[in-house]
Amino acid sequence: MPSTKNYVVLLNEFAGGGQSKEAWPKLAQRLNQHLINYQLYRTEYPGHATKLAYKLAQEAPADTILIVVGGDGTLHEALNGLQRIPENTIILAYIPCGSGNDFARGAGISRQPLHALEQLLKVQHPRTFDVGHYQEDLAHEHGFFMNNIGIGFDAAVVHATNRAPSKRYLNKYHLGSLAYIVSLVGTFFRQQAFPVKITSQQTTTEFKRAFLVTTTNHPYFGGGVPIMPSASMHDHKLDLVVMERVNTLYFIFLFIMMFLHLHTHFKAVHHFKAEKLRIQTASAEFGQADGENMGKRAFDITFDVRHQRFLYR
Repeated sequence: MPSTKNYVVLLNEFAGGGQSKEAWPKLAQRLNQHLINYQLYRTEYPGHATKLAYKLAQEAPADTILIVVGGDGTLHEALNGLQRIPENTIILAYIPCGSGNDFARGAGISRQPLHALEQLLKVQHPRTFDVGHYQEDLAHEHGFFMNNIGIGFDAAVVHATNRAPSKRYLNKYHLGSLAYIVSLVGTFFRQQAFPVKITSQQTTTEFKRAFLVTTTNHPYFGGGVPIMPSASMHDHKLDLVVMERVNTLYFIFLFIMMFLHLHTHFKAVHHFKAEKLRIQTASAEFGQADGENMGKRAFDITFDVRHQRFLYR
């Protein structure tokens, strides 16, 4: 018997170097086997998913399930479209087909598209999870993020990775995370220390030699690196990690400790957890939001937590 739920599929065929396009015929076949009636929208240009999701948030029936098929960037765009309507009634779902798929890791969603589809079709009731909201006062902009916003090293790596010719080649063989690792090495030697001021509801702390400044909604960034293993999408707080500039050997050591979930025990790494955070930089640094380049500039950015209904186990 056909499902009575209202489904909309938002497909980015370019995600993951074409992984979405490759996966879609099998996904469509499986949807048909489950007698799922759905509307299909294909994104055609950067930012299109935001416009499509915003229109759905305005016009779609209550409890419409929006299945995003793409990468973290596509999910980021869709979230920003939905959250333009603060009390939107859309239920968001995700089938990861990108190069990093950090949100899938954080949410426990299979990174195999067909398995991810089966997971979401088995869920009976949506859950509400935290999403990050930011207000950037210098550029007079605001937005939302599922994964993290980084300033400094990780953002410079994202900038280099997105411009690297190797990314498309590695995505072709489902090795997109390696593009991040390749860019990481060269960026380490180019990224300089910079001053930053961190303000939470409890304290104000200044660092003269910040290197990586990442506000995260769940444990992962950079294609599976556990930047903050204790971060949760259900605690109504955001986690901020500040790593100071260290020498090469110490950085390699801290990177290894990160995978062992031990890096926050060392004095070069600082952790903040709060409902609201403010980050101020005086120098121009690269920024990234969910792997999307925010450009190189000074930041005065304030974070708080919002919420979105999501279909996952």
